Amino acid sequence: MKQIFLVLKREYLTRVKKKSFLLATILTPLIMPAIILTIVYFATQEKESRSDKILVLDKSGIFIDSFDVTSFDFEYINGDLEAAKDDLLEKGAFGLLYIPTIDMSDASVINFSGFELYSKTNPSVNSIERIEKIIRNKLEDVKLENSGLDAQVIENLKVRVDLDSFNISDTGEAKESNSKLSFAIGYGTGFLIYMFIFIYGSQIMQSVLDEKTSRIVEVIVSSVKPFQLMMGKVLGVGAVGFTQLLIWFVLIGGLSTVGLSIMAGNSDAIMEAASQQVPGEAIEQLTDQQKTVAEIQGMIASVPVVKILLCFLFFFLGAYFLYGAMYAAIGSAVDSIQDAQQFMFPIIIPIIAAIMAMFFVLDDPNGGLAVTLSLIPFTSPIIMMARIPFGVPDWQLALSMVLLVAGFMGTIWMAGRVYRVGILMYGVKVNWKTIAKWFTMKV
Repeated sequence: MKQIFLVLKREYLTRVKKKSFLLATILTPLIMPAIILTIVYFATQEKESRSDKILVLDKSGIFIDSFDVTSFDFEYINGDLEAAKDDLLEKGAFGLLYIPTIDMSDASVINFSGFELYSKTNPSVNSIERIEKIIRNKLEDVKLENSGLDAQVIENLKVRVDLDSFNISDTGEAKESNSKLSFAIGYGTGFLIYMFIFIYGSQIMQSVLDEKTSRIVEVIVSSVKPFQLMMGKVLGVGAVGFTQLLIWFVLIGGLSTVGLSIMAGNSDAIMEAASQQVPGEAIEQLTDQQKTVAEIQGMIASVPVVKILLCFLFFFLGAYFLYGAMYAAIGSAVDSIQDAQQFMFPIIIPIIAAIMAMFFVLDDPNGGLAVTLSLIPFTSPIIMMARIPFGVPDWQLALSMVLLVAGFMGTIWMAGRVYRVGILMYGVKVNWKTIAKWFTMKV
């Protein structure tokens, strides 16, 4: 254990003392929101600066003044279609909307075709849907007018429903839930594990490769067993990632608390509103900012934050140990990063499969696919974290944790069998058959 701790300490201190680590750890929680805001700002500016004019050639005569919306600047033109296409090029407009002659005399017709949109570049799906909605609404208004029915009566028949969802515990206590927030937390935590596996797994493999190619490892293994060296590296780099996560949690939590406190003002009233302990009249007396803070705090209270954080740390470490050991084994088996590519594919397949399946799991967190993948050690860290915000039976969570522990212990043992031989092999053409022989080789 002493040798493992010495290697761990060296790997940990070597990385955390680097300026790049400190800058990345401290600035990332600040830089990421800035990047998102910058992208949104320039996307908005670009949208405002480019031409969003659409020429409308209406042969039906029905859609006069129907396209009075702010998303596009519509200009009505006359003439034939070919001349309208020339106008599109000359005026530098975004597009040309052609509306054919429409017969509205038959009220039973529900399918209308012949509408055409011309543009020099492919319009976005959202743009097409907005134009289709305008056309559809206008045709519905015309059919309603021709039917002789009172439009106001039809409008009054429409209703709006707000559905509040609650989770009921085994004791019968009901607690408000928030599916959108659960979706965001599940996706965010799963993606973080996915990202950290690649980042820190690659660091382990690169560290092993560097020591092997520089022959430093020959000196190290004279006083440290290969398995102890591998475990020290895995634990040391894992401790770096754990430290970075903790700093991020503290920074993000502190900044969020300060920001909400500045917006809050009357914190007592907000806490009462967030916990829904005051009547609606009292909530209405809060300012818009205070209502926003109360909503945010109410959303946070609707999810088991402590449970999610503890489970995230467990599955993060479990995934890291499981895949980190395999990355170390690959680094010991090859002589260059190029040779490692052929062995990387089987490792990344479960990770990619998990991140792709996560979208289906978030849609049905208690389905058969979600339950199965959340129990398999190679996919459970990502999939289980996607499920936990929606509520997971305790026996499934416990079983997933036990299988993950068994999985990374087995993986570490197998990786150690490869590492002890491969770390001292030079100039050997390694393939899967060669690696299989190393399991039974005595050293």
